[in-house]
Amino acid sequence: MEISMESYEKLEIRMRDCFTGGYTLPQYCIDNGIKKPLFVSDKRLIKFVWEVYVQFGYDKRMPAHFSFLDLPTDRVRFSINNIIGSINFKNFSEINLDDYDAIISLTTKKFDSKDKAVSFFELTKYFIRKTYAEIPAMNFLKRFPKVKFFYTILPINLKRYEGGAEFVQIVESNREIINKIKAGKDTILPTPYDKSGYTNQDFASIIDFGKTVANLDGSSTMRDNDHPLVRIKNGQRITANQPEHFQNRIYFIGPCHFTGLFAAYDKTIESHLQKMLNEHNLPYRVENESQRIAFRYQDMFYNLNNLNPAPGDIIFLWITNNLHADNLPVLDLSDAFDPPRDYRKLYIVNRHFNELGYKVIAEKFFEILTQNNFFRDAEFNYPSPPPIYHRYGIPPQFEQGGGKSFVNAELEAYKKQLKAKRPKLGALVMNCNPFTLGHLYLVEYAAARVDKLYIFVVEEDKSEFPFADRIELMRQGVKDFSNVEVLPSGKFIISQTTFSGYFSKAELQDVTVDSSEDVEIFGKEIAPTLGITVRFAGEEPKDNVTRQYNETMKKILPRYGVEFCEIPRKEMGGEPISASSVREALKVGDFDKIKNLVPTTTLLYLRGRFSATK
Repeated sequence: MEISMESYEKLEIRMRDCFTGGYTLPQYCIDNGIKKPLFVSDKRLIKFVWEVYVQFGYDKRMPAHFSFLDLPTDRVRFSINNIIGSINFKNFSEINLDDYDAIISLTTKKFDSKDKAVSFFELTKYFIRKTYAEIPAMNFLKRFPKVKFFYTILPINLKRYEGGAEFVQIVESNREIINKIKAGKDTILPTPYDKSGYTNQDFASIIDFGKTVANLDGSSTMRDNDHPLVRIKNGQRITANQPEHFQNRIYFIGPCHFTGLFAAYDKTIESHLQKMLNEHNLPYRVENESQRIAFRYQDMFYNLNNLNPAPGDIIFLWITNNLHADNLPVLDLSDAFDPPRDYRKLYIVNRHFNELGYKVIAEKFFEILTQNNFFRDAEFNYPSPPPIYHRYGIPPQFEQGGGKSFVNAELEAYKKQLKAKRPKLGALVMNCNPFTLGHLYLVEYAAARVDKLYIFVVEEDKSEFPFADRIELMRQGVKDFSNVEVLPSGKFIISQTTFSGYFSKAELQDVTVDSSEDVEIFGKEIAPTLGITVRFAGEEPKDNVTRQYNETMKKILPRYGVEFCEIPRKEMGGEPISASSVREALKVGDFDKIKNLVPTTTLLYLRGRFSATK
């Protein structure tokens, strides 16, 4: 395939991206059974050829030979930053091609290859598929093997339809109308938006949403937008009608098609699908983890790798139909608009859908999910990912230098000894409404097993006793422990923001609650900030909400390297000591019972506050 010089230079840059990602030409040869490669180039690409030469210099699994089309000497010399280098080679005309099993082209020029050539275009396409799609996805699945992951292809190719090429020209005229609307000019909205009830101003807001900003790590994020038709919060487009209580999540990760370009926030694929799930009482919450710009695979995999999915969660990752990995499942929705549907009513401009198009695609997703039992506990077995090598994609035993490796068994054993010397830091989170002997027992148990224990007292004032009193009772109750520090929980540990259901426990005893956001914030943000490696909690035999919270901690915290330790509750008379028992006794003024349930500091506080009123 002949390609332009401009396109060639872009491919060269993308190949270098793949090298940086750890996939190299020696590994390509190994993966494709090539044992004697010949690389053919021209003098314009001498520096790029040097990078390939260095890869084979480090990687000793096979030799590589180099040939140039337009250099007559027996050695190529060049200088980079005053360093002189050279490559032995022969001119291509002097080469016996029968000596090689593959002729790999690093040039745009044509040459006779006896049908052994791998064009630079084909080579780059393979590298991009491997580095941009397959390796990141498989390494993600290595971390989360119980999720259900699918590449997704959407119906963006209008040329598959009869008259599609002509329709592309017609529908592209909408761009002129859209540009006039964005410029504030009075224009009749194009069909089908003239039937949607939007004003020109509304439509201008919809089509101009999600301005993208670049982050320091190279990813990009959409700017927040609180317009009632747009709704972007924390860089993500909101999905309408998300349930508070659910069993699993469905994540969509992709570019403009998944963010819902040209549609209101409640008319995206995700919002349409969430509505159908709700109508069928399927306990799934749909999350839109997409960014606006197409073909920025680094954004998609950045968002993917920032997920912490639970077993059974479903992930749909947008991909072009030539980049998906052959050994990972693909949902091909490219036929979603096929007859009897009139595809011409489903696009707003070429390759982009309108609200009706998003609805049809959501219906296709729902159909595939239900017909293939994805909502059941079906097992999905994915292939194991290739190992990630530490430099140039080379296995250490094949690296230049006699196979020396920084992975040393004695060093690892010594590091393990050093880790054992680190202080062990633990955490307890308590509401203490009020502080009881049960709480004191949990503190004693945890403090005896760590070098330092942080106790976070729930700061949200949603309890019978005010926060100021609860944290003071805790501080007084644990003052004799030298390794305990009491802290307020702030807005990020059991708060109205992170776990609102905690403060409505009485009404939610028969409901499945979701506390994953609270636990993930603790594991990902709070614990590493203080170096906490273990979190303690009391067993919960009666309160279903707190018991579910413990189960969530048990599942999520180990993902962040935080151990979860559940402590048996202290009992009195065969019943666990609880703050609710104290509150019940307070209602009837039974201080004889209360003195057996609380430490002296709490008893004095309660007598001082309640005795006069009984």
